[in-house]
Amino acid sequence: MNEDQSFGRRLLKTCFKTVTALIVFSVILVTYVGFKVRGVEKQVQAFSQQVVIGMPVAGLDVKAVEMGLKFRRLADSNDRNGSFQVWQGFAFGRWFCDVEYRDGKTTNKRVTFLD
Repeated sequence: MNEDQSFGRRLLKTCFKTVTALIVFSVILVTYVGFKVRGVEKQVQAFSQQVVIGMPVAGLDVKAVEMGLKFRRLADSNDRNGSFQVWQGFAFGRWFCDVEYRDGKTTNKRVTFLD
């Protein structure tokens, strides 16, 4: 009977250690993701603050890439008229800055969040 109690205690200790490690890992992961998404938000907001209505759009794609953001021109857009999107995200929690322009100058900008 002593052996059964010893085995049971070892099994219980192993289970307790495993559950504790999983809880600690989950807390660290959630905290990391939270900080990462917050950093992405700051990057996109900083880009948006640099875009002023009426300014030329030339070079904004390069500026976005230098800031570590992704750049994509939306359908039916060219150098003179259209819109583009600057974005960044981490697993989930993607932040976007949509910029519309006409005659090569910005006409509208909008920051959005997609979970």
